[in-house]
Amino acid sequence: MKKPNSALPRGVKLLSKREMDRAVREMMRKKEKDQRDLEARARPLYELTREELFTVQGVLQESYSHTVSPMSEWRSGSSTGHYHAGYSTRTTLTVKPDNSRVPIKTLIFAGPTALRNGDRISAIIPRYEKHGEERWPSSGCDGMRPRVLYTDRQYKDSEEAVQITTLRSDERGAVRTDRSANYRDFTKE
Repeated sequence: MKKPNSALPRGVKLLSKREMDRAVREMMRKKEKDQRDLEARARPLYELTREELFTVQGVLQESYSHTVSPMSEWRSGSSTGHYHAGYSTRTTLTVKPDNSRVPIKTLIFAGPTALRNGDRISAIIPRYEKHGEERWPSSGCDGMRPRVLYTDRQYKDSEEAVQITTLRSDERGAVRTDRSANYRDFTKE
């Protein structure tokens, strides 16, 4: 008669019910501890923005056309109506940071700017890692949405800017301030 473990790869064994229950409890304890640690590090988005100074070295501004197709007009096997929904602008800046420890070489801005090569700017940059998942509509029958947490992270070489302030040549004030379409997501209300 063959042993029950003989079909398993070498070095792998079946766990008893007691061993399985102990392993599951240990995994649950670790998951709960990791969640508590994550919650302790989590911050609201407005606390996870940083301001940095840059010199602009290149500007690329692109506009995009948007269309919508209402769900009420979706039909199987036939074409669906598309309607013009406006335009959006995205600006990509090649930059040199004042702080040599900041690795950012590119700033992405959701909106138009009036920047030129050589301009001095101050940029507010969201710097966060997202944990959890936002679902729409709600993900459960009770209407509760999963909790999304945000923690700090290191800068990347390409970052999003939610506010760009063009500085005067003497750097004693601002010439203008541009805010992105999602600027309010990063402010305290």
